[in-house]
Amino acid sequence: MSRDALIVGINQYQTLPRLTAAAKDAEGIANLLENHGNFRVRRLPEIIQNQRPKVGQQTLVSTQQLENSLVRLLLPKGNHIPEAVFFYFSGHGLQREIGIREGYLATSETQPNNSNNSGISLSWLRRLIKHSPIRQIIIILDCCHSGEFLSLKDEAWQGCDGQSYLFIAASREYEEAYESLSSDYSVLTQAVISSLRPQNSNSGRVTSTDLVASITNQLSGELQQPLFEQGGSEIVITQHTELSTSTSENISIISRLKQYSFNFCPYRGPHPFEEKHAEYYFGRDELIQELLQSLQQTNVCAVVGASGSGKTSLLRAGLIPRLSAGNDILGSENWLIRYVNLGTTPLKTLATAFTLGSREIDVAKQLWQAEELLRHESSGLINLATAALLKQPTGTKLWLVIDQFEELLMPTTDPLVQQERAQVMEVLVTALRCSSIALGVVIGIRSDALDHLTCHSEMFSLIENNQVVIKPMNYQAIRSVIEKPAEKLGLKIDPHLVHHLTLDLTGAPGELALLQSILYELWQHRTPMSYSKGGPCLSVDSYMKLGRLSQMLTNRATTFYESLPANEQAIAKRIFIALCDLGDGRLDQGRSVRKSELINPQFSAVMVERMLQKLVAARLVVSDKPHLAAQTNGQTIATAAWQANHHSNRSDMSIIAHWCEQGITSDERIELAHKSLVSDWHLLRQWLQADRPALRQQRDLETRAWIWHSRGELKCSDYLLGQKYLNDISQFLLVHGQELSTLAQKFIQLSKRTAIYQQWRNRSVAVLLPLAVMAGMTASLVRHQLTMTWQSRTAPGIMTPLSTQQWSRAGNTISPQLPQRWGIKGTDQLAMTSQILDFRRRHPNSELNQLSIIQLTTLMTPGVIMANSATLPDENSVLGNDEAGIEP
Repeated sequence: MSRDALIVGINQYQTLPRLTAAAKDAEGIANLLENHGNFRVRRLPEIIQNQRPKVGQQTLVSTQQLENSLVRLLLPKGNHIPEAVFFYFSGHGLQREIGIREGYLATSETQPNNSNNSGISLSWLRRLIKHSPIRQIIIILDCCHSGEFLSLKDEAWQGCDGQSYLFIAASREYEEAYESLSSDYSVLTQAVISSLRPQNSNSGRVTSTDLVASITNQLSGELQQPLFEQGGSEIVITQHTELSTSTSENISIISRLKQYSFNFCPYRGPHPFEEKHAEYYFGRDELIQELLQSLQQTNVCAVVGASGSGKTSLLRAGLIPRLSAGNDILGSENWLIRYVNLGTTPLKTLATAFTLGSREIDVAKQLWQAEELLRHESSGLINLATAALLKQPTGTKLWLVIDQFEELLMPTTDPLVQQERAQVMEVLVTALRCSSIALGVVIGIRSDALDHLTCHSEMFSLIENNQVVIKPMNYQAIRSVIEKPAEKLGLKIDPHLVHHLTLDLTGAPGELALLQSILYELWQHRTPMSYSKGGPCLSVDSYMKLGRLSQMLTNRATTFYESLPANEQAIAKRIFIALCDLGDGRLDQGRSVRKSELINPQFSAVMVERMLQKLVAARLVVSDKPHLAAQTNGQTIATAAWQANHHSNRSDMSIIAHWCEQGITSDERIELAHKSLVSDWHLLRQWLQADRPALRQQRDLETRAWIWHSRGELKCSDYLLGQKYLNDISQFLLVHGQELSTLAQKFIQLSKRTAIYQQWRNRSVAVLLPLAVMAGMTASLVRHQLTMTWQSRTAPGIMTPLSTQQWSRAGNTISPQLPQRWGIKGTDQLAMTSQILDFRRRHPNSELNQLSIIQLTTLMTPGVIMANSATLPDENSVLGNDEAGIEP
């Protein structure tokens, strides 16, 4: 039967003093229960460090999180109920007295003076235990005033039939708990950890009675005296892992050894396989062969795969043991192989690969020297590799296996971190380009980080053509992962289980990580069987009771979501919703999403990246970078996707979807680990049903924005949203506009500005066109009237142009070749302009043509042009002067 533990250690408080030992206390208890208690431990707060869960020292814990976790621990749902539960709390304890005294476990958000936010009530916890169906319950409260929990003892309740319990409080209800001055742990936790170590017990196991006796003995002279309450039979808390309660004296030695092996789990669950697990690592033979072949041809190779694809296991349990064995590559048994995970301090971590001292002082000195060499010398890695090979004469080549290389490429604003990463890149490139040193490098890198590596052109050029890509597992590989480790130990596998597992895992992006988690869970719920009949069995019945993959995964998702603080829950909710494709006449399903689509002014890139790292570590999402070539097939975007500019029907959206798949540059993508999260997770179903039309509209806008971005963010109106479409979505933008990505919001703002400009331009044309027509008609009418006037004055003869000299003799200050009435009636500017143009056409040689139209318009005003009947020469004088040949 299973045993569950909830281990809580809270250092960070918003209104209460910060603690230093609580998280360390909790981690110490958690490690002990995992290693010797066969407990399935959940930490709170939990972080992932080096791919292992740890109690977070800087993370907050809300009251809602702790309440939900306690309810799941003590009131589990479903048919499967744990045999034993263990709850440990280290943090602040409070006591409030308003008429009656009541104790509380303080969470990070607890406010001592606020009755609505006091933390977890100890009386509520006591009532929860009273209704719990668990047969064995252990509660340890290492906080001030924790004795209040025991003072609430109900004499009428001594445990249900067959129920056993042990409650331990660090101090009395009116006392405080203390930290130890001689240890990293508190006084009580130090005694608990020491007492629970099975190696300190003569029998090799520690029961609840042993624990009470040992703690009492250790703290007999201390100021702080813990309190105990226990009932029922003894509870075995920890024991040597090789011990088994079912061992009988008449089992042979071989059967006993075989029985011990059944206590070892050949499946790693959330943890990667390491070198010591190589004999249980199966399913990647083809990849290992491809990798070995690559190492024979080059001195650098990159293992590329999505998150959760098993890169670390492939390197540590697949490649390194095969190289060390020397059966695949001649002489590889003499190679020096150093595995490193650079993490947050890459220079120091890289330096540890060359520290081989046996004493701590030697290691410290070597580490300092190696780090300084790497920091200040571009050839530092060459020198260290040369020294390592000289120190081991049989070594013919040194291979550095660098895992999680993407850590070197993550964005950071810290100049010291940037400098250190650049130094690591420099020493690696320098060493790899040095032909005189027998050095090779194998890196493991997430596929979505390859784009970041292009910024380091020299390193990228080295691995560009030397990549081994981890592909999805086929059916036979999945069967090997399930069956062969069990065969090694003699565990039985229900044939129907293999069928159901492969069926459920089909098409899952993170199939290997999910499979290992399921198998680990099944091993914990293995069906006991007579050892003479072959040992325990992983049965399909257990798998069905656990709810198959869908329920196991949705339970994990619920636990993860509820463990987040409120601000992070909002980010997680946005990500989960974005990863769902809304069905149109079909079931909803998962979809891949560009990381950029998740970012908006409310949720920055840093916040989204942190949440994605948590989701990836929890095996709920997978991060990958597909390599898609852009194909346009000669069709322009303006004639295809943007036919939907003014409409939003499904046929138009199919055009956009086509362009999304065919014509868009690839970007880092995120997708759900399994489709069951969409179909079976009740929280996600509620979110999707809340406002489906708004979600569809949001997807439509995000798709259009990405197409626009992929085409260079052109400002041409043909590539932007039209006015009709903007009018149709105005209400949506008013309510949900802030939920759109930063890119979509930018796209919409530009579309609005362009639409407004287009609208005003159209209005201007609509106004000016009639005006222009009217002006033309007016000019034509004026010209006609002037022509008629001119003809009436010059008939029956024909008027000929006058010379400037003749005009001058007639008393005019200037000689305009214009009709008499123009200067008087030419007040309308548009009419005057028309008249001037007509005059220039009729008299191209006139000296007035040297003046501009504006100047002529001025001259045509009354008082400037002296044109009247008294000064205007008649036709005869004009003809006479011309005939006389008068020169001007």
